[in-house]
Amino acid sequence: MKFPEHLLHWFEERQSRACHRQLLVITGNEKWVIKAAVNLLGNNDKHNILWVGNAQEKFANITIKNYRSQLGNEFDSIVLNCFSGFRANAAMALSGAIRANGLMVILCPEFKDWPNYADPEQINRISYGYLHKPVESFFIQYLISTFYKDKSVAILSADKFSGEIFFVKDNLKKEQYYEQESAIEGIHKVAQGRRNRPLVITADRGRGKSSALGLAAAKLMTQGTKTIMVTALHIDNTEQIFRHAQRMLTTSNRTKNELSYQGNTLCFKPVDELLKSEENINIVLVDEAASLPIHVLIKLANKFPRIVFSSTVHGYEGSGRGFEMRFIKQLSSLKPGFKRIQMLQPIRWYKRDTLEQFWFKAMFHNERQNVENNDLINQEINCQHISKTQLLKDKELLASLFKLLIDAHYQTSQDDLQRLLDAPEIECFILTAGNNLLGVVQIVKEGGEPFNELADSVANCSRRVKGHLVAQNITSSYNKFPFLLAQQWRISRIAIHPEHQRKGLGNQLINYVEQQAELQNIKFLTASFGCNGDILRFWQHNQFSLAKLSAKPEVSSGEHSGICIKPLTVEATQISVSILKKFHLEMHYQMDKNFQYVSADTLIQILLLQPNTDINIYEDMEILWQFAMGKRAYSTCKRLLKEYLIVNPQRLLILTAQQQDFLVATLLQNVTDKYVCSNFNLSGKKHIEEIIKKSFKEILQTNN
Repeated sequence: MKFPEHLLHWFEERQSRACHRQLLVITGNEKWVIKAAVNLLGNNDKHNILWVGNAQEKFANITIKNYRSQLGNEFDSIVLNCFSGFRANAAMALSGAIRANGLMVILCPEFKDWPNYADPEQINRISYGYLHKPVESFFIQYLISTFYKDKSVAILSADKFSGEIFFVKDNLKKEQYYEQESAIEGIHKVAQGRRNRPLVITADRGRGKSSALGLAAAKLMTQGTKTIMVTALHIDNTEQIFRHAQRMLTTSNRTKNELSYQGNTLCFKPVDELLKSEENINIVLVDEAASLPIHVLIKLANKFPRIVFSSTVHGYEGSGRGFEMRFIKQLSSLKPGFKRIQMLQPIRWYKRDTLEQFWFKAMFHNERQNVENNDLINQEINCQHISKTQLLKDKELLASLFKLLIDAHYQTSQDDLQRLLDAPEIECFILTAGNNLLGVVQIVKEGGEPFNELADSVANCSRRVKGHLVAQNITSSYNKFPFLLAQQWRISRIAIHPEHQRKGLGNQLINYVEQQAELQNIKFLTASFGCNGDILRFWQHNQFSLAKLSAKPEVSSGEHSGICIKPLTVEATQISVSILKKFHLEMHYQMDKNFQYVSADTLIQILLLQPNTDINIYEDMEILWQFAMGKRAYSTCKRLLKEYLIVNPQRLLILTAQQQDFLVATLLQNVTDKYVCSNFNLSGKKHIEEIIKKSFKEILQTNN
């Protein structure tokens, strides 16, 4: 196969000197493109090349959906065969598995054909009912434009090659481990120094952050630290920690989630289990902390006096910006003695790496939100729908919009950018003041006509299709097929610029979305979120009603997922009434079962807006008074006390926050006496009953 002389020289020069990692795009007919890649890379060690997509026997091969399996490994080159499908998360993540001097090779159709290519991965990005016609990819058009704009991207077609070489000017190999050693020493101080001095480690990928956690854990275990807990969004995220600890402790024993050495253990535990744990834990390591909700990180900081938060600043499955902007601020107030280490020096590649910078720019991870004028009093606020075509034409607006979503939502990833531009069921509405973008709402169209033939099957739980998260969940939970047949918009993201939050702009934007929905005869607005009191109050303030709470908390957040609905028509209101009544009946039943550890704040907020119940507690008020005045035993009226709080949750609000937590735990959630004594620092059952009696006396006397 004959290649341009310029291309051969480019390869030779790259192999002769220290170079930055680069992206090579090979575009054209599929057969020619694959043959070109095989011939260009064929002389290299096949074990150092990873092929992603349709199999090539010559090289190690994975499918694109299994990209996470290789994130702990390193390769000289990675080939991403886009004829087998393209995923933005995979592309950015795999770029971090390429070592110094390496190449990332993208194989794709001719640029003029690629946006209309039938991507096999498209089915995983688009909801049921929206794949009946070909979808032109605005994302691919955008990606191609980034190839042309970046001089570090080399492009090979059947008749042309263009590409520069980016040599390393300042090779700082001798200094590359200095920051990692500082991080290890910092972790050591957290474990053995003064309590309540958390350490925060932040870094971009390739800086040795996770390996520092593993090396530090190994060092501590050799010194007799008994129990080290590590947590993260997924156990797979912690593999590098375990691998490096095991490498140092050659006689250790390893299972998937635990490493033991001379009676000391390094153990993975999901966040929800860790927050409930009563074990004696010496130190907690939180890896990829930015992928966890801020309030969960605060709970961890409150619970554990020796804790390390480690986070990627630019994440491929959730951003670190929210971590930077909100968590650090809260932590500095909560634990003023906290320490911070930023790891800037790459270990796996050279400083100012061109491949890393390409993906950061392409996926807007280098953007910063700026607002020209913080005073909105004299500025006109505008809301409008913004189309995908407009976003593609206005790259600055696209960058600002996506950056807002990254900063506001901890799980916003590169795949979300791809869906934003390509999924036909996704639309965006924006709020601006002058030239400043202040807010964005992203909606997903759900339910309606696509389910004319499937509604019964979804309602009776025998069928589930791609997408339509709320429409299908509510329908199957309550056997309500009319809900599924109603057209609805799910608000999947809402973001307001941090400088302008708590000014009513979010409410204003949601009101505009509601107006636009009514104009299009949409029956419901819906939202799904990790449920806590503050978020629930926001949605309830906008007349959304909680209609579902997941039976189990999410591992990533420790919170139950909530679904809110807002009917927009008379017909929708009738459907909603029936759904809400069933939900609250389920809440009454599940409070002491699946919802036993939901926060008191959240539970009270739910009960405050429940429909009228059929419980009649007023004929037994004398019994409650007898208990409050010390004449009646607690065991004879516990049910009546619980029913009183269910019917009158507003009475809880006259008590202190601690009393609210206490009554919710003991009466509504029926937690064990042991749990109550441990969490409220009480001596035993008698002490528990005394506080219940005192609290109820306050409630009844105030009511009187």
